[in-house]
Amino acid sequence: MNSIKGLLGVGLLASAIYMGFANFPLWSVPALSLFFTAAYIQGKWYLWNRLFQQQNPKLYKSLLITYLIQTVVVFIFYLIGSGVARLFAQ
Repeated sequence: MNSIKGLLGVGLLASAIYMGFANFPLWSVPALSLFFTAAYIQGKWYLWNRLFQQQNPKLYKSLLITYLIQTVVVFIFYLIGSGVARLFAQ
């Protein structure tokens, strides 16, 4: 099971780098961030489980903060892919 999670995680990272490499539009970064957020929550489910069960108002704040952080992470990998593409283009 852990190997499947690892492969999916590497696939997400590779997709973010490929998006930058293939010069996808920037609006695709927030869309991919949703998948990164879902993968993060699934990986840390033992921590998130209580928030989802209690329907605490803190849940929505935590979801927003997690989504914004994952958007920054995806954007960094997008820029890495874009930079590699520019190096190969020269």
